[in-house]
Amino acid sequence: MTIEEYSGMSASPVEREKPRSVSAAQLKAMLGDGNELALVDVSEEGQFGMGHMLLAVNIPYSLLELQAPVLVPRKTCRVVAVDHGGDIAARAARRLRAIGYTDVAVFEGGIAAWEAAGHQLFQGTFVASKAFGEWVEHHFHTPSIGPRELASLLEKEADIQVLDPRTVNEHAANHVPRAASCPSAELIYRFDDLVPSRDTLVVVACGGRTRGIIGAQSLINAGVPNRVVALADGNHGWKLAGLPLEAGLLQGYESPTPQTRQRAEQRAARIRQQYGVTQLEPSTVRQWLADPARTTLLLDVRTAEEYNAGHYEGARHAPGGQLLQATDRWLGTLGARVVVIDSDGTRSAVVCHWLRCMNWDAYTLIYQGDAGRAQQPDTAAQALLNSGAKSADEAARVTVATQAGDTGVAVSDVAHISPREAAAAIAQGAIAISLDRSADYLQAHPPGSIWASRAALAPVADLLRQDRTLVLFSHDGRAAELAALDLRELVPGHQERVKVVRGGIDAWRLDGHAVASQEEDALPQAARIDTLYWMHDRRRGNKEAMQRYLAWEKGLLAQLEVDGYTFSMPRPPEKAHA
Repeated sequence: MTIEEYSGMSASPVEREKPRSVSAAQLKAMLGDGNELALVDVSEEGQFGMGHMLLAVNIPYSLLELQAPVLVPRKTCRVVAVDHGGDIAARAARRLRAIGYTDVAVFEGGIAAWEAAGHQLFQGTFVASKAFGEWVEHHFHTPSIGPRELASLLEKEADIQVLDPRTVNEHAANHVPRAASCPSAELIYRFDDLVPSRDTLVVVACGGRTRGIIGAQSLINAGVPNRVVALADGNHGWKLAGLPLEAGLLQGYESPTPQTRQRAEQRAARIRQQYGVTQLEPSTVRQWLADPARTTLLLDVRTAEEYNAGHYEGARHAPGGQLLQATDRWLGTLGARVVVIDSDGTRSAVVCHWLRCMNWDAYTLIYQGDAGRAQQPDTAAQALLNSGAKSADEAARVTVATQAGDTGVAVSDVAHISPREAAAAIAQGAIAISLDRSADYLQAHPPGSIWASRAALAPVADLLRQDRTLVLFSHDGRAAELAALDLRELVPGHQERVKVVRGGIDAWRLDGHAVASQEEDALPQAARIDTLYWMHDRRRGNKEAMQRYLAWEKGLLAQLEVDGYTFSMPRPPEKAHA
């Protein structure tokens, strides 16, 4: 149930001091001045997906202090917060300043003002990455094969290898028959083991269009001897043609042989030379990291098994295919230096040459640690075992890591209680509130608890004004702590009635307490501002949604042109400079 249903009371906003603001003209100038800028849309994920600025990165207010330090690590970087109304950006600006950001402004008038100034708003998620896939197909004339033609060849048992460039989880949820799982950044690295004959037709088939196009063109750019094509419109096109998909991991990548790795390194050298990719020395990277005036991001594009066995300090895990598919889940600072890391320069070269085309200042670095060879088998089967099977929707979800340890949020005076104390308080009439993502709430929450979003806490504040005691949950307790801070400001003098469960739902379950689940329709769509319902059921077989989604992807380039933005083939740099 929602808080509105529980309390029956409406929200009342609390006015706050307004921070510095920038106009549409000023923001446009900032986007083009060449200096670093974090354009942060602080709306919740569902709101963001219904319309946002092209280059904005979504850091929902509900998780702001946990995600901002990850996506915008340099706290002296310029930050402009933008919202969809409700004065959320002003609140976010105050919170960012409180954890050490020194140059924070609010975009005046929210996204409505941006559109009113003649600029484009974009629906959907990962828009820049999706548009880039369309640009790659248009620029390189990436060849493709239709679903019925492929189905006919498969039926005739022709010499074909279908490669699925999505994550292993997405592949296991559903894929084109006879496809082998090999995430797109791994394609060149493992190609010769998957496709031993140069006579084999290689078809790269993803869920929609982007990773199939980029995966196929990556192999072509690397100079593999085979004929390589993308499956036109991917799984969606396959389903629209009336053809069935398979489920489960039936074929997948294995650890590459020395011969395959040698061939991959040769092909990566071709990419570095042809597309101007610079491989850095560790000393250069150390200088860059010591530079307080620039952001340098370290992204390790190897498999999770390799990364977990050893990686450079400060390097985030960013599986290469996912990084290109959802760039804004890792890169939150426009103008930052991006250092792409792997063990031999193969996968990093592939990812880096595409990032450079996407206008990122990207370079490569080889991991030289003594560790780093996967202690577990470096295979698709092991990757699936480690991550666990997921639904098609959950498998396709790309999340932003949260800041580990101290985020700078002053939570020491927030009242914490143990799961056992929480159970006792609820039994005595306290109201349990879940501050998790609504989808996570529906899957598991304390029985009888209410779902709420930190971005819409006024109804919860009304409960406090009724002198009710609130017990706040989130999966690990950290998002609940943030909500507790806001409630303290919304209803001064009642903080003793707000209790955060130490360790959250995770600790609650470990302590042996029950959790409940509900069907998706238990929460009204209008309340679930963190959930994007825009063509949300296309992976569940809704053909009309599939058709609209494909049309949206194909129309992105034209929308970019209206907005005056484009991708480009970068000129090879003369040398890396500090």
